[in-house]
Amino acid sequence: MTISVIAVTILELKEYLPVLGDTNLSLEDQARTALHLLQVTDQASSVTTNPLHCPNCDQPVPKNSSPYCSDSCKAQAAFIRQLRASLATGTILNPEKQTAFGERLWWLLGGGLPMRDSRIPESAKRQVIKRCNGLCEICGAPMVAIQNFGSGCNRPLHLRAVCSDCSKTKPFGDHDFATSPPAVELLKSISERINATNPIRPCDDPENWNWRSFIAARKEISNEAQQIAPPPQNPSRK
Repeated sequence: MTISVIAVTILELKEYLPVLGDTNLSLEDQARTALHLLQVTDQASSVTTNPLHCPNCDQPVPKNSSPYCSDSCKAQAAFIRQLRASLATGTILNPEKQTAFGERLWWLLGGGLPMRDSRIPESAKRQVIKRCNGLCEICGAPMVAIQNFGSGCNRPLHLRAVCSDCSKTKPFGDHDFATSPPAVELLKSISERINATNPIRPCDDPENWNWRSFIAARKEISNEAQQIAPPPQNPSRK
């Protein structure tokens, strides 16, 4: 399958989403409304990425185990690539897809996983409370909540107790959070890459992105640099 034209645009997608700010919505539909935050942007030019750098943010990466500099960059690139594919095939019109993408976008912005937190089993909560002795697992203050910190499941291993100051989870559509400068800046960057007719970055391309080839190119450049580097000189004897 060739993915070259986006069959559904961000503007068209918004026509299929529940109304942003409707407090009577289920959590699943509230997650869908997070996609309203994506912006309709002008076309941006593609970026030439150096294999020695992170394909998502252009920061140098001194390792060959992953093309990315961090897990957050890996997650951001995956979201953009997968949403571009879903727009291209039209599967984004499926409400369940919208829920999944909406919650992931909210998490990428730093708003946590409110829907997943609401589904934490009581048995898992008891295990976390026992583990932390009722204290925040970040700063040690009295805990007020148990939150999932990004995993796909609610096992205690992926949960942590937090106090009010360390809590990351915000209600879907929280206006103050969604309009904060960091969230607005990240939304603009993500939206530009999703809206682009042609992928801006190689990791945005759902058809051609190959992380193994990217790492292979990085290794090749590193090996060539080592071969042409001058040998270390022995200090002269006095």
